[in-house]
Amino acid sequence: MLLEAGYRVVCPDIMGFGRTDAPHIDQASDMAYYSFKRAADDIKELARQMGCETIILGGHDWGGAIVYRTALWHPELVSHLFTVCTPYWAPTKTHAPLASLVETRLPNWGYQLRLASGDVENRIVSKPDIKQFLNAVYGGRGPNGEAGFSHTKGPLYEHLPKLNRTPLMGEELLEFYGAEYERHGLRGTLNWYRNREQNFNDELRLERKTIDVPVLFIQATNDAALRTLFP
Repeated sequence: MLLEAGYRVVCPDIMGFGRTDAPHIDQASDMAYYSFKRAADDIKELARQMGCETIILGGHDWGGAIVYRTALWHPELVSHLFTVCTPYWAPTKTHAPLASLVETRLPNWGYQLRLASGDVENRIVSKPDIKQFLNAVYGGRGPNGEAGFSHTKGPLYEHLPKLNRTPLMGEELLEFYGAEYERHGLRGTLNWYRNREQNFNDELRLERKTIDVPVLFIQATNDAALRTLFP
């Protein structure tokens, strides 16, 4: 659709996904690889190398969060932005640990605690395991309606082997993503769930708190993770 409208479309992988290096986190400074500031700077450099003075920026989930922060760190670069399933939250001077948010305000984010724990990447390692995990995340169900993923608990390992195929992802696509994640495992992707403190420290230096360009936010009606924010 965007190509047909005459736009040039570029879809870079954020760190930890796709063909990125997905570097290990061996010390605190390594968390910067998985920060909104680093991603925003990477996008700016990519735009420079492509000869773009301004860009329209869009993203989903973590990509959506990065879109907003890019507009804050580099407001001269972004002319318009859109996000899918990622509402805007302004930078704050009060750090709220994820566990505290889950306990007091956002119980539907309990899955994020599990994904950040290190348990998932240690148990979901092989390509068949990864495909089972992705099948669960995309709504695969067992013969009696069993779910393989809970928004409050994360992966339900005992159910993964018996899930039927999700209608949202065909075998070809599931095979592709299984192979992509097998390269580095889930570790790089899940590092984004461990990086709240790094992002908070970065944003203490942010002077801009509001986004002054046109924004389109697309909300998924049945997104369980957002129901606490948008009942």
